[in-house]
Amino acid sequence: MSDTSASARIPATARRVGRRSGRKRADVLAHVCLVVGERGADATRFADVAEASGVPVSTLQYYFGTLDDMLIAAFRHAALRDVAAVRAALAPLADPWERLSTACAFALGFCEAAAPYSWHLRVEAWRWAQRDPVWRAEVLADAADWRKIIAETVAEGVAAGRFRADADPDQVALQALAMSGGIGLAAALPDPAVTAERAHRLLVDMLARLLGPTRAPAEPDS
Repeated sequence: MSDTSASARIPATARRVGRRSGRKRADVLAHVCLVVGERGADATRFADVAEASGVPVSTLQYYFGTLDDMLIAAFRHAALRDVAAVRAALAPLADPWERLSTACAFALGFCEAAAPYSWHLRVEAWRWAQRDPVWRAEVLADAADWRKIIAETVAEGVAAGRFRADADPDQVALQALAMSGGIGLAAALPDPAVTAERAHRLLVDMLARLLGPTRAPAEPDS
């Protein structure tokens, strides 16, 4: 039987070129994220990304079109990267409380495994989302992904008898993200009173009060 899949209809050389192009674009987006993290979205220009990435401005314009489109693509890249990273970190963990604590560290963007400027990019996206409906849709989609991760973890803990039986996973997820937004911003400034370690401990302590986990591991002192 002949192979009639889409990939089979594309010449092998073209498929290799397409894969290289996709990797190149992903590399560029990683550089855009670094530039935005360092300079802020308002101060980021094609020339800045070209200097950081070594990719000509003409190629950046070919990849993304407008500057706004490049910035939105970078935020989408960062958001998907962060969600993939936290899911990968949670996969080998069996204990729901450990999974939840790890998810909190990623949500705050300050754990070692988090990508550079993770939290700064979120702050930039929130700021733009207030006045731009396209950015707003991206930010809301990212928030929905994080709520799903936390709600799923809470539901697992409830089902396993690890968390209190009357805990509402969706409500806990909303509360966790609301608190992570406040203390995460303070730590990102940085506020001397809110270190990254303390921000994580405060968030985990709040969740412990909500969920009443048994055998909760002790959090390290800051």
